[in-house]
Amino acid sequence: MASPEKTLVRSLQRGLQIINVVAAEGPIHAKLVARAVKLPLPTAYHLLRTLVHDDYLVRLDDGSYVLGKSCRAAAALAPDTRELQCLAGLN
Repeated sequence: MASPEKTLVRSLQRGLQIINVVAAEGPIHAKLVARAVKLPLPTAYHLLRTLVHDDYLVRLDDGSYVLGKSCRAAAALAPDTRELQCLAGLN
């Protein structure tokens, strides 16, 4: 039987870490995101670009990132989760 660590999807974990950092610190620039999640800058850019494409994040004109529609929609579906709603700007 495979250990739980071997069945995890590392890129998904990294993407979720990025979302958490942006939720807590945003607006935030890619360099600071990479540093916060301990990723090489090119890797952070690839993940950020994917998260923007799927509307989990929005890239602002100044190059910083904030939560996107998909994160706000997820927060709206969890009305009892005040912290998530606050992070998504719904309060």
